[in-house]
Amino acid sequence: MYSKILAPVDGSENSIRSLRHALFLSSKLGSKLSVLNVLEILPVGYVQSQIIVDSIIDALENESKKVFERVDEESREFDVKYEPVLIRGNQVAPIIIDHADQKNVDVIVMGSRGRGKFKTAIMGSVAHNVFHHTNKPMLIIK
Repeated sequence: MYSKILAPVDGSENSIRSLRHALFLSSKLGSKLSVLNVLEILPVGYVQSQIIVDSIIDALENESKKVFERVDEESREFDVKYEPVLIRGNQVAPIIIDHADQKNVDVIVMGSRGRGKFKTAIMGSVAHNVFHHTNKPMLIIK
């Protein structure tokens, strides 16, 4: 039933908890697992120095690298191989939905709350948006 699983992660503890569920499912069902991290590039207005923009992007890329290092640790515990996917963009939910559609995944496993670059009054807005705009089944982990 779940031969292709997508697990979006942002490095937050909640996303790692949801990753463990995806790894468990993948290990038990023999499913292919894709782990998606969106490098959230915020729209930049006028910046006087490209050096500043480059340093911000470098910091975000280092953060993504750390996320996948953590994913590697977790995946070893379940003896599961996964496909790492890094996509740059500034609207996380549509990126997750588009990737799920393009890869024709059977289920999206994600945390109810993550760590967006800007905190909003609505907690879990990415999971909320994915839930309400995807046609894929979802397993949302608290």
